[in-house]
Amino acid sequence: MSRLVDYPVLTPQQLSAHLRSLRKARGLTQAELALRLGVNQSRLGKIERNPASISVEQFLRLVTLLGARLVISTRDHDTLPHGSSDVARR
Repeated sequence: MSRLVDYPVLTPQQLSAHLRSLRKARGLTQAELALRLGVNQSRLGKIERNPASISVEQFLRLVTLLGARLVISTRDHDTLPHGSSDVARR
């Protein structure tokens, strides 16, 4: 049984470090992961340095390739924006 580990991300710098760490933990070079993502190595390097430079679609593909998943959570359900509670329950 695999264990789930949460990596809270509050800044782009934290996301950058987590992406790099996940890639290395999977034993992948930038070139290998770039090939799987369909970009060149220099583009993947830019994504790792500046995750804000990637589209949401490409980011979700990258997360999947790294064997991770994106989870959005709140600290308090009372802080959800009006009308969001239905989405959060699905």
